[in-house]
Amino acid sequence: MTTLHLTKHHGLGNDFLVAFHPGVAAADLPALAVRLCDRRRGIGADGLLIAESHPEHSARMWLYNADGSRAEMSGNGIRCFAQALATRRGDLAEQLILTDAGDRLVSLTATED
Repeated sequence: MTTLHLTKHHGLGNDFLVAFHPGVAAADLPALAVRLCDRRRGIGADGLLIAESHPEHSARMWLYNADGSRAEMSGNGIRCFAQALATRRGDLAEQLILTDAGDRLVSLTATED
């Protein structure tokens, strides 16, 4: 059995689950997204964001919608992804994130929260 470490993030009306290096076969990710994102029987979320290391980027982001379909990008999703990545890295440095829609440069700003 694989242990999956998830964090849940909220961004402007959407919520996403983020997993770094989930140890799950790519073919199994759509079904995993459906199970985890189910609001009655799962954790509940609008989508599952998978983070993978990438040599030329801060990270690679894969987005699975709650129905298991893939999406190229989500503005709210990348906000959540960047927050999870910043927390993991322990800094607010700019992040160059690779998505299916191409490179996205994300700048972060600390708030009082």
